[in-house]
Amino acid sequence: MTDSNDRNDKGDGEDTTSANIYRPIRPNPNPISPSELLNRYNKLLDHYPLRTKMITSAVVSAFGSALGSFLSSSNTTNKPSNNKRQSPSRINWVDVFSYAIHGGLINATICHYWFEWLATNGPSSNTSSVLVDQLVVQPPLLVLMFVCLDVLRANIRASIGQFREANVVGKALSAAGPAVVDSWRFWPFAVYFTFKYLKKKHYTVALNLCSVAWTAYLAKGGGGGGDAASD
Repeated sequence: MTDSNDRNDKGDGEDTTSANIYRPIRPNPNPISPSELLNRYNKLLDHYPLRTKMITSAVVSAFGSALGSFLSSSNTTNKPSNNKRQSPSRINWVDVFSYAIHGGLINATICHYWFEWLATNGPSSNTSSVLVDQLVVQPPLLVLMFVCLDVLRANIRASIGQFREANVVGKALSAAGPAVVDSWRFWPFAVYFTFKYLKKKHYTVALNLCSVAWTAYLAKGGGGGGDAASD
Protein backbone atom coordinates (compact mmCIF):
# COMPACT_ATOMS: atom_id res chain seq x y z
CA MET A 1 0.00 0.00 0.00
CA THR A 2 2.83 2.38 0.81
CA ASP A 3 4.59 1.76 -2.51
CA SER A 4 1.40 2.30 -4.45
CA ASN A 5 0.68 5.50 -2.56
CA ASP A 6 4.17 6.72 -3.26
CA ARG A 7 3.74 5.94 -6.95
CA ASN A 8 0.43 7.73 -6.97
CA ASP A 9 2.00 10.72 -5.28
CA LYS A 10 4.81 10.80 -7.82
CA GLY A 11 2.36 10.43 -10.65
CA ASP A 12 0.28 13.24 -9.33
CA GLY A 13 3.38 15.37 -9.00
CA GLU A 14 4.38 14.68 -12.62
CA ASP A 15 0.91 15.54 -13.88
CA THR A 16 0.94 18.77 -11.93
CA THR A 17 4.37 19.65 -13.29
CA SER A 18 3.36 18.96 -16.88
CA ALA A 19 0.20 20.97 -16.36
CA ASN A 20 2.27 23.88 -15.11
CA ILE A 21 4.59 23.62 -18.11
CA TYR A 22 1.79 23.85 -20.64
CA ARG A 23 -0.22 26.43 -18.72
CA PRO A 24 -0.40 29.64 -20.76
CA ILE A 25 1.57 32.59 -19.42
CA ARG A 26 -0.71 35.44 -18.52
CA PRO A 27 0.50 39.01 -18.67
CA ASN A 28 1.02 40.82 -15.42
CA PRO A 29 -2.23 42.72 -14.73
CA ASN A 30 -0.43 45.26 -12.55
CA PRO A 31 1.13 48.05 -14.64
CA ILE A 32 4.58 49.34 -13.85
CA SER A 33 4.42 52.24 -11.45
CA PRO A 34 6.07 55.58 -12.30
CA SER A 35 8.53 55.08 -9.46
CA GLU A 36 9.59 51.74 -10.92
CA LEU A 37 10.06 53.34 -14.34
CA LEU A 38 12.16 56.05 -12.74
CA ASN A 39 14.29 53.44 -10.94
CA ARG A 40 14.89 51.59 -14.19
CA TYR A 41 15.81 54.81 -15.95
CA ASN A 42 18.27 55.68 -13.18
CA LYS A 43 19.87 52.26 -13.55
CA LEU A 44 20.27 52.88 -17.28
CA LEU A 45 21.89 56.23 -16.50
CA ASP A 46 24.30 54.50 -14.11
CA HIS A 47 25.28 51.71 -16.53
CA TYR A 48 24.91 53.40 -19.94
CA PRO A 49 25.02 57.16 -19.27
CA LEU A 50 25.89 58.49 -22.72
CA ARG A 51 23.66 56.09 -24.65
CA THR A 52 20.70 56.77 -22.36
CA LYS A 53 21.14 60.54 -22.63
CA MET A 54 21.40 60.34 -26.42
CA ILE A 55 18.18 58.37 -26.76
CA THR A 56 16.39 60.60 -24.25
CA SER A 57 17.52 63.77 -26.00
CA ALA A 58 16.50 62.44 -29.41
CA VAL A 59 13.01 61.46 -28.20
CA VAL A 60 12.44 64.69 -26.28
CA SER A 61 13.71 66.88 -29.14
CA ALA A 62 11.53 65.05 -31.66
CA PHE A 63 8.47 65.34 -29.42
CA GLY A 64 9.05 69.04 -28.84
CA SER A 65 9.46 69.70 -32.56
CA ALA A 66 6.32 67.71 -33.41
CA LEU A 67 4.32 69.51 -30.74
CA GLY A 68 5.54 72.92 -31.88
CA SER A 69 4.82 72.30 -35.56
CA PHE A 70 1.38 70.89 -34.75
CA LEU A 71 0.44 73.87 -32.61
CA SER A 72 1.80 76.27 -35.21
CA SER A 73 -0.19 74.66 -38.02
CA SER A 74 -3.28 74.59 -35.78
CA ASN A 75 -3.04 78.33 -35.16
CA THR A 76 -2.63 78.95 -38.88
CA THR A 77 -5.65 76.80 -39.66
CA ASN A 78 -7.86 78.52 -37.08
CA LYS A 79 -7.16 82.01 -38.45
CA PRO A 80 -9.99 83.42 -40.60
CA SER A 81 -9.29 83.23 -44.29
CA ASN A 82 -11.12 84.00 -47.49
CA ASN A 83 -10.28 80.59 -48.85
CA LYS A 84 -12.88 77.97 -48.05
CA ARG A 85 -10.44 75.10 -48.15
CA GLN A 86 -7.78 75.15 -45.47
CA SER A 87 -4.93 72.73 -44.97
CA PRO A 88 -5.42 70.50 -41.91
CA SER A 89 -3.09 70.59 -38.94
CA ARG A 90 0.02 68.61 -39.75
CA ILE A 91 3.46 67.88 -38.40
CA ASN A 92 6.62 68.95 -40.16
CA TRP A 93 8.43 65.61 -40.18
CA VAL A 94 11.58 67.08 -41.72
CA ASP A 95 11.94 69.30 -38.66
CA VAL A 96 11.11 66.40 -36.34
CA PHE A 97 13.87 64.20 -37.74
CA SER A 98 16.30 67.12 -37.87
CA TYR A 99 15.77 67.96 -34.20
CA ALA A 100 15.95 64.27 -33.25
CA ILE A 101 19.26 63.75 -35.05
CA HIS A 102 20.78 66.92 -33.63
CA GLY A 103 19.50 66.25 -30.12
CA GLY A 104 20.56 62.62 -30.03
CA LEU A 105 23.92 62.71 -31.80
CA ILE A 106 25.28 66.22 -31.24
CA ASN A 107 23.63 68.02 -28.34
CA ALA A 108 23.45 65.06 -25.96
CA THR A 109 27.08 64.10 -26.58
CA ILE A 110 28.41 67.62 -26.09
CA CYS A 111 26.31 68.25 -22.98
CA HIS A 112 27.30 64.91 -21.46
CA TYR A 113 31.04 65.57 -21.64
CA TRP A 114 30.71 69.27 -20.88
CA PHE A 115 28.71 68.76 -17.70
CA GLU A 116 31.05 65.94 -16.63
CA TRP A 117 34.00 68.28 -17.04
CA LEU A 118 32.18 71.19 -15.36
CA ALA A 119 31.25 69.06 -12.35
CA THR A 120 34.85 67.90 -11.92
CA ASN A 121 36.90 70.95 -12.93
CA GLY A 122 34.45 73.82 -12.83
CA PRO A 123 33.76 76.36 -10.08
CA SER A 124 32.65 75.07 -6.71
CA SER A 125 29.75 77.52 -6.63
CA ASN A 126 26.58 76.50 -8.49
CA THR A 127 25.96 80.13 -9.43
CA SER A 128 29.38 80.46 -11.01
CA SER A 129 28.89 77.17 -12.88
CA VAL A 130 25.59 78.42 -14.29
CA LEU A 131 27.20 81.68 -15.41
CA VAL A 132 30.05 79.85 -17.12
CA ASP A 133 27.62 77.52 -18.83
CA GLN A 134 25.22 80.22 -20.01
CA LEU A 135 27.74 82.90 -20.99
CA VAL A 136 30.58 80.81 -22.41
CA VAL A 137 29.14 77.55 -23.76
CA GLN A 138 25.49 78.09 -24.63
CA PRO A 139 25.93 80.84 -27.28
CA PRO A 140 28.24 78.77 -29.52
CA LEU A 141 26.04 75.72 -28.92
CA LEU A 142 23.02 77.66 -30.20
CA VAL A 143 24.95 78.74 -33.29
CA LEU A 144 26.01 75.13 -33.85
CA MET A 145 22.41 73.97 -33.38
CA PHE A 146 21.00 76.30 -36.05
CA VAL A 147 23.78 75.40 -38.47
CA CYS A 148 23.23 71.68 -37.93
CA LEU A 149 19.44 71.99 -38.24
CA ASP A 150 19.74 73.87 -41.54
CA VAL A 151 22.19 71.30 -42.91
CA LEU A 152 20.00 68.41 -41.76
CA ARG A 153 16.83 69.95 -43.21
CA ALA A 154 18.53 70.57 -46.56
CA ASN A 155 19.93 67.03 -46.71
CA ILE A 156 16.67 65.38 -45.70
CA ARG A 157 14.66 67.39 -48.25
CA ALA A 158 17.24 66.68 -50.97
CA SER A 159 17.22 62.98 -50.13
CA ILE A 160 13.42 62.84 -50.25
CA GLY A 161 13.40 64.67 -53.58
CA GLN A 162 16.01 62.36 -55.09
CA PHE A 163 14.20 59.35 -53.68
CA ARG A 164 11.00 60.36 -55.45
CA GLU A 165 12.57 61.47 -58.71
CA ALA A 166 14.80 58.41 -59.06
CA ASN A 167 11.93 55.97 -58.43
CA VAL A 168 14.10 54.12 -55.94
CA VAL A 169 11.47 51.59 -54.86
CA GLY A 170 10.44 50.67 -58.38
CA LYS A 171 14.02 50.19 -59.55
CA ALA A 172 14.90 48.20 -56.45
CA LEU A 173 11.96 45.83 -56.98
CA SER A 174 12.76 45.35 -60.66
CA ALA A 175 16.44 44.65 -59.90
CA ALA A 176 15.74 42.35 -56.94
CA GLY A 177 14.33 39.49 -59.02
CA PRO A 178 17.40 38.78 -61.19
CA ALA A 179 19.72 39.49 -58.25
CA VAL A 180 17.98 36.91 -56.05
CA VAL A 181 18.27 34.24 -58.74
CA ASP A 182 21.95 35.00 -59.27
CA SER A 183 22.59 35.02 -55.53
CA TRP A 184 21.23 31.49 -55.30
CA ARG A 185 23.93 30.41 -57.74
CA PHE A 186 26.71 31.80 -55.57
CA TRP A 187 25.86 32.26 -51.89
CA PRO A 188 24.55 28.77 -50.95
CA PHE A 189 27.90 27.25 -51.93
CA ALA A 190 29.90 29.99 -50.22
CA VAL A 191 27.90 29.64 -47.00
CA TYR A 192 27.97 25.82 -47.10
CA PHE A 193 31.74 25.54 -47.46
CA THR A 194 32.26 28.27 -44.85
CA PHE A 195 30.14 26.38 -42.32
CA LYS A 196 31.78 23.07 -43.16
CA TYR A 197 35.46 23.94 -43.13
CA LEU A 198 35.86 27.02 -40.94
CA LYS A 199 35.35 27.88 -37.31
CA LYS A 200 32.47 30.03 -36.17
CA LYS A 201 34.71 33.01 -35.39
CA HIS A 202 35.86 33.04 -39.03
CA TYR A 203 32.36 32.94 -40.60
CA THR A 204 31.96 36.68 -40.97
CA VAL A 205 35.47 37.26 -42.29
CA ALA A 206 35.18 34.48 -44.87
CA LEU A 207 31.78 35.63 -46.09
CA ASN A 208 33.02 39.21 -46.30
CA LEU A 209 35.84 38.01 -48.53
CA CYS A 210 33.30 36.18 -50.67
CA SER A 211 31.24 39.36 -50.87
CA VAL A 212 34.14 41.04 -52.73
CA ALA A 213 33.40 38.89 -55.77
CA TRP A 214 29.65 39.33 -55.34
CA THR A 215 29.90 43.11 -55.01
CA ALA A 216 32.17 43.32 -58.07
CA TYR A 217 29.63 41.26 -60.01
CA LEU A 218 26.76 43.57 -58.99
CA ALA A 219 28.76 46.73 -59.65
CA LYS A 220 29.58 45.44 -63.13
CA GLY A 221 25.85 45.20 -63.83
CA GLY A 222 25.15 41.59 -63.08
CA GLY A 223 21.85 40.64 -61.52
CA GLY A 224 20.37 44.05 -62.28
CA GLY A 225 22.79 45.85 -59.99
CA GLY A 226 24.97 48.83 -60.79
CA ASP A 227 24.22 52.12 -62.44
CA ALA A 228 24.94 50.78 -65.89
CA ALA A 229 22.15 48.25 -65.66
CA SER A 230 19.64 50.58 -64.10
CA ASP A 231 20.10 53.53 -66.48
